[in-house]
Amino acid sequence: MPKRDVVSWTTMIGGYAERGFCEEAVSVFQEMEKTKEAEPNEATLVNVLSACSSISALSFGQYVHSYISTRYDLSVSNLVGNAVINMYVKCGDVGIAIQVFNMLAYKDMISWSTVISGLAMNGCGRQALQLFSLMIINGVFPDDVTFIALISACSHGGLVDQGLILFKAMSTVYEIVPQTQHYACVVDMYGRAGLLEEAEAFIREMPIEAEWSVWGALLNACRIHRNDEMFDPIRQELVNKKGVSVGTFALMSNTFAGADRWEDANKIRDEIRRMGLKKKTGCSWIEVNPSIF
Repeated sequence: MPKRDVVSWTTMIGGYAERGFCEEAVSVFQEMEKTKEAEPNEATLVNVLSACSSISALSFGQYVHSYISTRYDLSVSNLVGNAVINMYVKCGDVGIAIQVFNMLAYKDMISWSTVISGLAMNGCGRQALQLFSLMIINGVFPDDVTFIALISACSHGGLVDQGLILFKAMSTVYEIVPQTQHYACVVDMYGRAGLLEEAEAFIREMPIEAEWSVWGALLNACRIHRNDEMFDPIRQELVNKKGVSVGTFALMSNTFAGADRWEDANKIRDEIRRMGLKKKTGCSWIEVNPSIF
């Protein structure tokens, strides 16, 4: 292109980030900064911060945050502020995320939910519940995503009673209809606490049909607590479900293998191959001698 404006650059960055090519999105932003052809706007910054969140690029995310603070001509909206918070919580720096949150002139529901979710994923369950109380006091009402974060926080913190209270309040107080993700979170909460029978009873009493993700949460709990008795009923439920992920099949096979039931484990593996499914290789991100340019 003979002339590339901010829309051109932002479209490239956003396109890469949306499709999972986050390193390329960051590289395009770096090139945009070098060429000085256009100044990043709010949309540009939100997209590059999203890319940083996905690959836990804390150093570059900090650079973008610093850049934002120097742009006095840029009116920082909640959209940008929430993107900065999300970047920090996804990169594990909850302390800075809370500082940015406290500095926001106006905190919307996404702001509150993002910090609550960040506290939950970083193992700060009680703090997440305390922040939820402040959210309600400030007159901001939660949505379904907020409750996924809250129940997840209770799950990781072993706060079963509090999690059940929140799950009930979700529909009775806030009139939010629980979805499959919420039910899976409750099952995971029971499972992590070792309450496997309660988890199965909860699934059986669900007002909607339990999808594979719900049974998968119970299967994972059985694997953690080495409860072999529930393997076969769960397996039977899963094989009858449509759209079961290859990760769940792999978990099922590994669960049988861990119980020395190699024949059953190999049957699952054969089924995976028969369906032509392939499990993506797991990976983790870590910054080593990070550089900005």
